[in-house]
Amino acid sequence: MRRFAVVLALFAATAPSALAAGRLHVVLTGQDHHPKVGAKWHYEVRVTDAKTHEPVACRIHLQFLFGSIPIAQIGTHVVKNGVWAETFGTPGNPAFPAAARGQRVTIQAVATAKGYTKGTATWWVLPR
Repeated sequence: MRRFAVVLALFAATAPSALAAGRLHVVLTGQDHHPKVGAKWHYEVRVTDAKTHEPVACRIHLQFLFGSIPIAQIGTHVVKNGVWAETFGTPGNPAFPAAARGQRVTIQAVATAKGYTKGTATWWVLPR
């Protein structure tokens, strides 16, 4: 038992601690929860240090979920100022299709940055 305690102490001293990592605060907001099919719809992701509230340079992965199942990738974006904003229904970003009408889905943003534990935010939409 004593040998186990020594090994555990050595491991704890050399392994990077998740407790020492900072926390990311991720906020995802959309124009509204009921986008019109075929129309423009804007959303924004803001990532800050949970303690200092300062913007954090990070990587943001965005995807659509149906329940908890990923159904479509929106993209992965690297931001220097902690903010990603985009509008669906503009060139290069298709609007919500007619098949999405009445289907509640969730947009999920997962932010990662060196020295931080990952942060996640969601925003549900029900296209009309």
